[in-house]
Amino acid sequence: MKLLSLPYLLIGFIITFCCNYARGQNPILQLSNNPTTCHGSEGSITFSGLVPNTTYQVMYLENNVQKGPVTLLTDGTGQLVIPNLTMGAYRNFTFIGGGTTLSYVAGTPLSDPILPPPVFSFSSIIICLGDPAPALPATSNNGYTGSWSPAVIDPNQSGTYTFTPSISCADPVTITVTVIQKQPVTFPFGPGLVLCGTGAVPILTNTSNEGVTGTWNPAVIDPTHSGTYVFTPTVPPPGCLTGTIFTLVVNPPIMPTFSFPGSESICTGGSVPTLPNQSQNGITGNWIPAVVDPNNSGTYTFTPDPGQCALPATYTLTVKPIIPPVFSSFPNSKDTICDGDPAPVLPAASDIGQTGTWTPAVVSNTKSGTYVFTSTSDPCAPPTTVTITVKPILTPEFTFSTSQSVCINVNPPVLPGVSTNGVNGTWSPAVVDNQNTGMYTFTPATGQCAVDAMLNYEVNPIPSIINLNLKNQDTVTDGDVLPYYDFPVDIPVTGINWTNNNTAIGLQASGAGTVPSFTATNMTNDPITGTVTAIPYVNGCMGAAQSYKIIVKPRFKDIYVPNVFSPDGKGDPRNEVFKVYGNYIATLELHIFNQWGQKMITITDPNQGWDGRFKGSPQPVGVYVYVLKATTTDGRTLSMKGSITLVR
Repeated sequence: MKLLSLPYLLIGFIITFCCNYARGQNPILQLSNNPTTCHGSEGSITFSGLVPNTTYQVMYLENNVQKGPVTLLTDGTGQLVIPNLTMGAYRNFTFIGGGTTLSYVAGTPLSDPILPPPVFSFSSIIICLGDPAPALPATSNNGYTGSWSPAVIDPNQSGTYTFTPSISCADPVTITVTVIQKQPVTFPFGPGLVLCGTGAVPILTNTSNEGVTGTWNPAVIDPTHSGTYVFTPTVPPPGCLTGTIFTLVVNPPIMPTFSFPGSESICTGGSVPTLPNQSQNGITGNWIPAVVDPNNSGTYTFTPDPGQCALPATYTLTVKPIIPPVFSSFPNSKDTICDGDPAPVLPAASDIGQTGTWTPAVVSNTKSGTYVFTSTSDPCAPPTTVTITVKPILTPEFTFSTSQSVCINVNPPVLPGVSTNGVNGTWSPAVVDNQNTGMYTFTPATGQCAVDAMLNYEVNPIPSIINLNLKNQDTVTDGDVLPYYDFPVDIPVTGINWTNNNTAIGLQASGAGTVPSFTATNMTNDPITGTVTAIPYVNGCMGAAQSYKIIVKPRFKDIYVPNVFSPDGKGDPRNEVFKVYGNYIATLELHIFNQWGQKMITITDPNQGWDGRFKGSPQPVGVYVYVLKATTTDGRTLSMKGSITLVR
């Protein structure tokens, strides 16, 4: 039975005493009896301090739920028993009877009885990994039913399993399941053996180190082949022991492999491999010698470290000498040729027989080049280079032009034996004749890349103008047209250049060849003169100058205005129209009026005249007035007025 704690009972007692003191009654908790069975109702609570042999209506809270009223009778001592109570918390008791209402606020708990835990025939389980696991019983040895968590034993791993009884008054029970790894039986020769090629193998005995007997399959080990041998016990072995397997691995010896070949040839001083201490297929070991000599042939041996199934390996190096190709007979003691000369043929083999190819394969006879010989028979022969210089064909050059046109008696050039661009040679003829045209040939000396040079020396005579006769062409009048004039010369000429010192006469200032036809001009009032000077020449050889004069006389420069005209179509054509006459009219403005002052016409063209009509109608005979304003080509301005008579 569980009692209320002292503070809780004291508080309840104080509250009850205070509430019931005035009445002379005081309920006192005497005894709490727990139920005697799990979830039973055999519990009770006993109070004292009540009126003896009195009936009370009793109410209380059970687990905070209001119960009652129930009718109960006190005994002769004033005690009252509340029966048939289950597990729970009880408080706030109210007693109504004997004409009073009493309270007991404090509470008391009632508890179920504690049952013994479930009992099984095992407290733990040990099984072998993979063996069938035992089933967990649904009822304990002491009759409790319940459930397990987990519900089924896992035969592959250890764990804990909890049994929870269906009745709550008994505590759960936990057991441990231990799963033990099965162990194969052992033998003195172990579980296996690795052989490198061949070796001794054990005899398979039928009893293990643990005393387990059985048989082997196969019964005898074959030392030449890899294989698996199985031991099967005759009877199941104790504990977690099992049969076993013996494995034989027969490895073929491994040949170490490297990044370089087993043998190779190089040229002296060429690239050689570094000898590694581990092969490409994982074999470790050492080389003797340890470093490759690139200058001497030799063999290098790799010895694998112990414990590896590997064979020794070798590296053989052949070192060949480097011999440059030599061509003593090429190119025929000549490394320079002239442009266009026959090109030398490149030999197919060196002096000691090294064959190969040339790049380029054929010598050019038009431009210089480098030709490389690469040996195909001797890989250690370095490329050999031959340079062929092709000299251009020079044309000899000199300080003088090779084509000259000169005048007779001019000092001729001296013909040198060496050109300005270094070509030696001889001239034929050797001296230039300044009296006659000729061709002179320069021939280069042998052994030079040069061609002949020529001097074309043309000697020209000096021409003269002869029989100069102007035939009265030296005096003309302003407005006359002079014919062309061709100068007579004594020999055929290349040309004639002439000049005119006075372009006012109407002739241009200069020209070549024939003096052209032109209209003579004289805008002055006095005669003017122009002098024409001609010089003949042959290829730049100038003859003596000859001159003649042209005199141009002026014409009358005033303006003439007639005073009568007769536009009848019968008389003199010069009188058919009225017009102003003058040789030197530059501008003209002529107005004609009739006797009443009416303007008949205005004329601005010096070549236009009046035909005596006005608006297409002939005008009557009579006197008409004109007003004239004009300028002349010599710069004068004229203003005139007068009358004219129209007759028919």
